[in-house]
Amino acid sequence: MENLPNVSSEEELLELRNHRKISNVEYEQLRDAMLAPKKGEVDKRAPAGEGANSKRKQGKIAFNLMLAGFIVPIISFLVCFAISCGGEGDVIFSVCLFLWLLIEIPAFVLGVIAWPDVFGKATVVCLCSIVVLVVVFGLLSVA
Repeated sequence: MENLPNVSSEEELLELRNHRKISNVEYEQLRDAMLAPKKGEVDKRAPAGEGANSKRKQGKIAFNLMLAGFIVPIISFLVCFAISCGGEGDVIFSVCLFLWLLIEIPAFVLGVIAWPDVFGKATVVCLCSIVVLVVVFGLLSVA
C-alpha cells in the first residue's frame, strides 16, 4: 500500500477497493481519515453545541415575547374600552402603548442576542418593520 498514488477522493478509494488493491478495512480507515477534520477546523458532522441550543432557546423566547407584546395590549385595550365605553380613549391608548413597549423592548434585546437563530432574526425584523410602519403612518397622519 505504500506505493499507491495519493488518493484524494472517496470515488478513487472505492475504485481501489473494487479492484482489490486495498481491503475493506483499509478503505474504511482511509475514508475516515479523509473525512476527519483537519487541525484547526470544526467538525461539521458533530452535533450543535451548547451555544447553538442556548441561542435557539433565546430566539424562541424573544419570538414568543414579541407575539405576547401584540396580544396582551390588544386584549387589554378591548377590555378597557368595553368597561369605559370609549370615554377615556387617550388613557387606554397610553396604557396599551406602555404595555406594548414593556413587552417588546425585552423581546427586541433577546432577538438581537439570539440573532444567529431563525427566531431571533424573525423577532428583530418584525419589530423593526413595525416601528418603521408606525413612524411612517404617524408622519402621514400628521401631514
